[in-house]
Amino acid sequence: MLKSIISHSVRLGRVTVARNVALILRQSSNKAVVLHEVGKPLVLEGVKRIEQLKDDEVRIKVHYCSLNSTDVQIIAGKCPPELKVPLPFIPGHEVSGEVVEIGKNNPNFLKRGDRVVAMNDLQDPNGGLISEMVVKNRDVWAVPPEVPLREMTVMPYGHGTALLTFALHCPLEQNDLLLITAGPAGMGLAAIDLAVNVYKAKVIAICDTESSSDLVREKGAHKTVSMNKNYTKLFKNIADAMGDKKAKIAYDAVGKGLLHLMADFVDPEKGQLFSVDPFFNKETFKASKPEYELPKKKERTEEHEQQVAKLIDNIKHVDLYEYEDEDVYRQMISDTVEMRVQRMVHGHISKVFMMKEIQEAVDFILQKQCTGKVLVDVKCEDDDKCEDEKGAATQEEKKKDD
Repeated sequence: MLKSIISHSVRLGRVTVARNVALILRQSSNKAVVLHEVGKPLVLEGVKRIEQLKDDEVRIKVHYCSLNSTDVQIIAGKCPPELKVPLPFIPGHEVSGEVVEIGKNNPNFLKRGDRVVAMNDLQDPNGGLISEMVVKNRDVWAVPPEVPLREMTVMPYGHGTALLTFALHCPLEQNDLLLITAGPAGMGLAAIDLAVNVYKAKVIAICDTESSSDLVREKGAHKTVSMNKNYTKLFKNIADAMGDKKAKIAYDAVGKGLLHLMADFVDPEKGQLFSVDPFFNKETFKASKPEYELPKKKERTEEHEQQVAKLIDNIKHVDLYEYEDEDVYRQMISDTVEMRVQRMVHGHISKVFMMKEIQEAVDFILQKQCTGKVLVDVKCEDDDKCEDEKGAATQEEKKKDD
């Protein structure tokens, strides 16, 4: 077929040949964002389509893909050295789109044409920045028509992880006090959204930028503290915000050893420390030294030192995707979808990029310009058309939330 097209096109000129060959390439391959070498720019290119699905797989035409800070750390070579990422690597582990094909095993009763949201493993080399994505049936959830796919894309991992923590690991009650760190990844923001609007808890948020502080206050945080490289000052600012109260939970979505600092402000009897950083390593954390100066020794009793040490020793790492109970894993995201249907929680999109703007999206996160999740519009290739779609989608979302 390709030979005959080229043969015919030669009579029409070389430009026609090039156009027809490009058309064949587009029809026979997936367009994807690919990382060939860690620390180097991403490449937008055609990749081979997976023709035959396994029995437990689903093919999705991707509409949107969330670009998370964990993706960016892998791309930039800033993830832990023990993490071996297979190359070539397609980033993106939260997507939304439309089901186009289903394997023989279909326990979740998916149908062709279903609007869905899906997740995959952070280290899976076949991520969501691709025209068509193949994922396990267990990792796909139907999305009702009243929920915007754009917004739902940024919610599964952040809201689902927070729900797993607050519902099962340390059940929250109304007016419980929480310390939550909120960085550029949107994980902390999701936890604040859930804690405040579903559990009616009080949140003191530790934010990485002033713009983040403004946003989390809008989301309902009781108080905010801006992160500061001077950890002694940060310690004092948190102490001022806490007063004589102790938190039930310290929920860290940023890392950088902040749980060492936060442990001082957690109830030593009933409190718990949680890390939701996918790259968290408990042994590495415990062996690391805090990056701040503690108050003078005379202000810290031996009993207090022992209580803080016990809290740090019992830190829990929560990773929704790695959760062993598949039924619970699926329920967390099903509940997240339902809470969005009921308008109890909302996803926050900092900015939307097209696939061809992927390097700009990466830089946007690296420079900490985002105050929530960054979204990549995978289906849209034309600038004018994308702007029209974004405007129409925004109006539609407003109508659904009125």
